[in-house]
Amino acid sequence: MANSLTRRSFFEVSGLAAAGLGLTACGGNNGGTQGGSGDTGVEPQDGSPATTALDKLPLPEKGKTYNNPKKRDEVKDDGTVTLAIGEVGPNWNYSSLEGNTTNMNWLWSLYMPVGLVDTDATGAKYTPNANYIKSLSSDESSGKQVITVVYADQAKFNDGTDIDWKALETAWKCLSGQNKDYQVAATDGWDKIETVAQGDTAKTAVITMKEPVYPYEAIVSMVLHPDIVDVDTFNSGFLNNPHVEYGAGPYIVDSFDDTHATFKPNPKWWGDAPKSTTVTYKQMEAQATFNAFKNGEIDSVGTGLSGTAEMLSNFNSMDDAQIRRGLSTSIAVIEINSTRGALQDVAVRKAFCQAVDPATIVSIVFQGVNWSEDAPGSMLIPYWADGYEDNRPDDLKNLKDASARTAAAKKTLEDAGYTAGSDGIYAKGDTKASFSFTTFGDSTTVKNRSAAIQKMAKDAGIQVDIDNHASSEFSKILSSGAWDTCLFGWNGTTTSIWNGVQLYGSESSSNFGKQGTADTDAEFAKVPSIKDKTEQFKQCNATEKKLMETYAYLPLFTGPDCSVVKKGLANYGPSLFESTPVTDLGWQKD
Repeated sequence: MANSLTRRSFFEVSGLAAAGLGLTACGGNNGGTQGGSGDTGVEPQDGSPATTALDKLPLPEKGKTYNNPKKRDEVKDDGTVTLAIGEVGPNWNYSSLEGNTTNMNWLWSLYMPVGLVDTDATGAKYTPNANYIKSLSSDESSGKQVITVVYADQAKFNDGTDIDWKALETAWKCLSGQNKDYQVAATDGWDKIETVAQGDTAKTAVITMKEPVYPYEAIVSMVLHPDIVDVDTFNSGFLNNPHVEYGAGPYIVDSFDDTHATFKPNPKWWGDAPKSTTVTYKQMEAQATFNAFKNGEIDSVGTGLSGTAEMLSNFNSMDDAQIRRGLSTSIAVIEINSTRGALQDVAVRKAFCQAVDPATIVSIVFQGVNWSEDAPGSMLIPYWADGYEDNRPDDLKNLKDASARTAAAKKTLEDAGYTAGSDGIYAKGDTKASFSFTTFGDSTTVKNRSAAIQKMAKDAGIQVDIDNHASSEFSKILSSGAWDTCLFGWNGTTTSIWNGVQLYGSESSSNFGKQGTADTDAEFAKVPSIKDKTEQFKQCNATEKKLMETYAYLPLFTGPDCSVVKKGLANYGPSLFESTPVTDLGWQKD
């Protein structure tokens, strides 16, 4: 599926979860500790039988995809694929803050021009998508980086408007951060552009950079219809309106409401015809997906972080289903809103982070499944990747068991002047170490995970109240910022190390922990312009360490990217960063 290469999208971490969450699992050396129940064999690329004992599931390998990759001539024509999704809309503008969800990324990949540059599974190789881009080059001989894009002659938006230099200029104007009226999710990369101008013809865009970016290809991975340059259209024009006329992809939105979105082939599409003539996403809570899959209502269940025994045990008698588990690129985090109540005190935030044991959460989430992992230490770099460092403070990562965590959390509060009351909860004056923990979905995993966090906090003298909502409310509530603490996920990209400004920027709407300074903003802003990748990682890690010391961001766990699918579903499932054409989604031939 297509993906944004320059920004990260957030997603709900429920029993169903959203695509992309999960970081790593590897049978070999992946830079971390990956445990399992001995030699369980090698996972096939089309997955393991759903009847496999969960503690015997084979572990995926680094750099491999598990999406049953098939060439177009191996996929049937006129297929129908039905999938589950956590929410449909309400904001269909994936470029906006509220629309910047992994759910919307899936939907945009079908009908919007967002996959203009393809990547391989590791994210190391970039190739222009010939459906949109005829040629792409970069030149620095003038002393500035100048990127030239020549768009394909046939590339047009659905209303007939050419995809040309104006479409790229529109994306730059909306996403650069120069106009604060645009409610954007991120400006990373776009803020480095000095000008976008027409070249020899309107089909040629010439980008002059204020500062270079590496890899430069990522900066041209999407365009926007020129009409979207209107601020009101950008911010609110997509509310319950997908604007099919602004699309330029293999599909169009045929019908939608808050319960579903159905896509049909775009009659104006100029590339390979979609193998599936109907793709439908149905909005469902986690528990509902299990029966829906067993009853044949949907063709896949789960994705990131959903490879739990709670989910997988539902299908162990299904001979026509496969479990596909792969390494993933993203991470589950607890973000702590440092502007709220007691959480304004760094001592309360630190004590909470010390009290929560990631290993306990992993044991709850993946109990009975062949999966174990080290606690992650970065929101920007997966721990199986080159350049990864554990950026958590020593007074977090050196705590090895529950008793040490509880003792450390209590000492942090007492050193800050807090005393335990008769109920065991610490307070200092009128400030009580008490706040809410916001969750989404109705799965048992969500409930058990939340209860464990609540108990670990209580053992340390911190009161945590659970605030649960339906999955369909996720993006609205999260983007509102009207919560104290929340566990959710960040979907990774090939340029995740660019995204320090997005996730930690002092003025970023995507910085839900609300920490960061002008100095750390400037340090993160240097990263995309560093040509040497080793030095990019070095700068990124050094700055992230400073933000982790604010105790507003707690990387919690990773897990596999996991889908259970009907046997024969092709080009769907865990695929790391690989660009799989949505036109090839369908059912393999017998």
